[in-house]
Amino acid sequence: MSSSSKHTTEKIQLVNELHKPARKNYTRRRTIIKGFDDLWQSDLAEMGNYAKDNKQYKYVLVVNDCFSKFLWTRPIKNKTGQEVTQAFEYILLHANKRVPSNLQTDQGTEYYNRIFNNLMKKYNINHYSTYSVKKASMAERVIRTIKSKLYKYFSLHGTYKWLDVLPEITDNYNESRHSTTGYKPVNVTKSKEELILKTIYNHIKTSGVRKFKVGDIVRISKNKHVFAKGYTRYIGRRNFLKLPRLK
Repeated sequence: MSSSSKHTTEKIQLVNELHKPARKNYTRRRTIIKGFDDLWQSDLAEMGNYAKDNKQYKYVLVVNDCFSKFLWTRPIKNKTGQEVTQAFEYILLHANKRVPSNLQTDQGTEYYNRIFNNLMKKYNINHYSTYSVKKASMAERVIRTIKSKLYKYFSLHGTYKWLDVLPEITDNYNESRHSTTGYKPVNVTKSKEELILKTIYNHIKTSGVRKFKVGDIVRISKNKHVFAKGYTRYIGRRNFLKLPRLK
């Protein structure tokens, strides 16, 4: 093979590699929760399309305890740092003295600002985000559930007024048995912590043979958003050393 042909072949291989769709739906490490109120997650449910029917409220602040699955909701008109902070503190003040050790959110400016940061310091809450498209996955799942219930309500009653029915739907969620814990969120207490921990972590399997070794050179996929063009590159041009494996 001539040098030019070899160069062309290598270039084609490189192009195919760069445009190969990155696998997104792979098995991830599950979120390990240490116990009752160890980790809360928060996210915003967008309801802007129905603002005129709901006194101009456009969002629902969703907060859930990842252990008990207990849910709190609070309608807000705008997702400014000040309004989200006020809504979150309202939830804390009405949570029967429950305060999380950790709070996970996405990296939105409604959470990352001076006012919200001061609230976290006031209650000694460790606030963090993960650099993943999954973000606060449990809160996102709860939002899908709540929205599903709201849209069924819309269809049943022929109205888009969700503001008055939101507390009822939230209470209904907390009164429903959760498949993970086997309990209704409203009935989960600190006293059930050890029993539930054994239940939810009893079937975790240890990882098998790993595909990569520490020090292997790999390509890192680009973080493409949901509506990114399918024909653009999925993989970055540069090689990166794989980070040391987490224990």
